[in-house]
Amino acid sequence: MPLRGKRAGLTASLIACSVVACSLVAGESRRAPNTREAALAPQPTGYRDGHARPRALAFNPADGLLYVALSTADQVAVVLPSSSPRLLAKIDVCRFPDAIAALPGGGALLACRFDSGLRRLTRDGAGGFRTTLLAEALPAGARGLVLSRDGKLAYVALPPLRGIAVVALESGAIVQTMPTGISPRAVRLVAGNTWPGHPAPMLVVSNFIDHTVTVHPVDGAGRLSAPIQTIRTEAPVLDLAVASGELPTLWLFTHEDRVVSRARGPVEGLDSGFIRLAARGTDARQPPFVDPGPGRRPFLNLGERAMPVIEPDAAAVGGGMLAIAGAGTDNLLVVPAHEAHLEDAVVVPVGANPSAVAWLPDNRLVTADRLSDTLTFVSCDAPARVWATLVVGKPARPSPAEQGELLFYSRALVPLNVATGRLSLYTCAACHDDGHIDGRLHPAKQNRFFSTTLTCRGLATTAPFLRLGNQATLDVFADNIVSTHAQGAERDPRHFADYPVTFKVWGQEGVGVGVADVTLSPAELRAALARYMERIPPEPSPFVAADARALSAEARRGLAVFRDRCAGCHQLVGSSALGDHVDGATLEARLLAGQVALTSPGRYAVGTPILGEGGNNPPSLRGVWDAAPYFSDGSARTLEEALRRTDPGATAVHAPANAARPPAFSADEQAALLALLRAL
Repeated sequence: MPLRGKRAGLTASLIACSVVACSLVAGESRRAPNTREAALAPQPTGYRDGHARPRALAFNPADGLLYVALSTADQVAVVLPSSSPRLLAKIDVCRFPDAIAALPGGGALLACRFDSGLRRLTRDGAGGFRTTLLAEALPAGARGLVLSRDGKLAYVALPPLRGIAVVALESGAIVQTMPTGISPRAVRLVAGNTWPGHPAPMLVVSNFIDHTVTVHPVDGAGRLSAPIQTIRTEAPVLDLAVASGELPTLWLFTHEDRVVSRARGPVEGLDSGFIRLAARGTDARQPPFVDPGPGRRPFLNLGERAMPVIEPDAAAVGGGMLAIAGAGTDNLLVVPAHEAHLEDAVVVPVGANPSAVAWLPDNRLVTADRLSDTLTFVSCDAPARVWATLVVGKPARPSPAEQGELLFYSRALVPLNVATGRLSLYTCAACHDDGHIDGRLHPAKQNRFFSTTLTCRGLATTAPFLRLGNQATLDVFADNIVSTHAQGAERDPRHFADYPVTFKVWGQEGVGVGVADVTLSPAELRAALARYMERIPPEPSPFVAADARALSAEARRGLAVFRDRCAGCHQLVGSSALGDHVDGATLEARLLAGQVALTSPGRYAVGTPILGEGGNNPPSLRGVWDAAPYFSDGSARTLEEALRRTDPGATAVHAPANAARPPAFSADEQAALLALLRAL
C-alpha cells in the first residue's frame, strides 16, 4: 500500500490560526537580527538545505525493499528493512519527491512536487538502480499517488488540475483527467468486489481545501466516473484509510468536525482525531458509505488521552490493525482496526514529525520522521516497541531556525495547553498545513471576525503581517503567535505566555544520532520562531518550466496590464517594508523566483469584509494559483471569479457587486492576467 505524508519539507505551518501567516526553512543565525538586517536579508528561493525530510514510504513485497522519498534532498532512499535495517542506496530522482508507490515485480513509482512527469525506479543489470521518466506531459505539483491492482495505471492527485490524472504506465499517456475539488491530496483505491453493493473498484480522494472526500467508480478500462458520493467535512482531511472484509470501514483523519471558535478566547474545535464511516449496505443505488453529516459523524478524539496523538498526518491498515502517525506529538498509535473506543491502543514514541507510515512483514511498522531525518522501525508484537532507527539524512538541528521548524510542527510550542472540555491541542500545521492554507474561516479572539488563513510561503519580505497589518516585524509577529495561542490568560493575564519550552532534538553534539532535550527560554522561543519564519521560500509554479527566467508572451502581456492597474496595492518591490522597486531588466526572473513581494504595507477597503482600521492589508500574490479560496471571506473559488469581480477603477476594487457590471478587463486582458498569476 502506498503511504505518504502531508507536511512539506521546507514549508511550515504556523499556529496563528485566527488570521496568521507563517513559514519555515532552516537557517544558521544564532542571534536575532535587527530590523534593518531582517529586511535586507535576501528572500531564499531554494528548499535544499542539507536535510532530507523523508515524507513518503512504500514497501514492495516483490523485492523486499522499502522505498523512501527524501523530499528536500531530491532523492529516494532504498532500504533493506531486515532485523538490522540497512540503507542500500540513495538515488537522485527529481525535485521534491512527494508521493511514492510500489510497482509490481519490484521498484517504485514516484510523483514529484516541483517537476513534471513520473519517475519509475527499477533495478538495473549491474545490481544498482535506474530512473526512467514517464508521462512528461503530466504537470508538476503532484501530492498523492496510487496504482491500479495490476500496476498498469497510476492515479495522480494534482492540485494544478484540481483533480486526478490517470496515467497508462506502459505508454506514459495521460488517458484521463477527472475534476475532484480544490487541492486533491490523499488517494486510496478500493479493490473491486470488496465493498458491499459496489462490485466495481472505487477511488477515494481527499480534496484538502474543499474539505470534501469524493468517491469515484472505476470502470473496466480504469477510467473514473463522476463521484457517486461526496462527503463534506468542517476541517480538511489529512489522510484516508480503507479496510474491506467483514467490517468494511472508511477512516478520515482530520480535526474536529465542527466550526473553529474563539468565543471564550482560546481556540476550540481543533482537536485531532478521525471519523469512521461504515459501509451502507448491499443496495448498489445507495452511496457506499453511511454518512450522518457534519457534526453527527462518530469522531474519536486523539487529543483527549493520557498520551495524545496530535496531527494524524498518515495512517495505514494491515493485518487487522490500524496505525496512526502523530506528527505533532512524535508518536505512533497502533490499535485493532475496529476497536470502538481505542481501549486497546498502544502509543509508541518515534522520531520527529512522523509524516508517513507503512506496514512491513512480520507485524512490523516503519515511520518516516520528517524532522529528524530518520526512519523508526516498530515491532507490534507485545509489548510494542521501537526495534531500530535508521538515519537517512542529517538529523542534527542546532540552529534557532531549525529548532523553530521543530516547534512549528509540534505541540511543544504551547506545552501548557490542554484538551479538556472545549479546549484543543494543536500545532501550527492545524491551520497552515504545508506552510500554506487550509481553506477554513478562522476566528479572531472572541470571534470578532472570521477570515481565511494566509499562506506562510515567502513571508519574510511581506511585512506588515496578518490581514490587520499590525505586526511590523517577524520578531513582533513571533511574540504575537505565542501570546495569542497559549491558554491561561484568564488565570494570569500578565505572565501566561512567558514560559520556557523543552523538546527533543535528534543528533545533538555528543549523543551521535540519539536524542537530547533542549530547553529554550521565552525569549529564545520567540527568536527561534522569528528566525524560522524569515527563511521560508516560496514554491515554484507548476505552470512554468523548471528554471524559467522569462515569462511567456501572454504572461508578459499580463504583466503590462498588472503594472498599469494592479501594482498600486500589489507592488513590484523586493520587500514591502523597504519599498525597493524591482528593476525592469530583472523583473521577470525575480517574479518567477519568488523575489517580488507583490504586496504593500497599507490597508485598503476593497469591498471584502473589513477586518482592520481602514481596511485590510493586501496578501502577497506569490503562489496565488494555489491560494483558493480567494479574499478574506473565501468568497471566490477560482482566479477567474476573482478577476471577474475586480475593477481597479471602482471605489471597492473587489466588491462582489462588480461582477454584475460589465467586466473591467477585456477577454484578452483577463487571459493575459491569468497567465501571469499562474506563473507567480
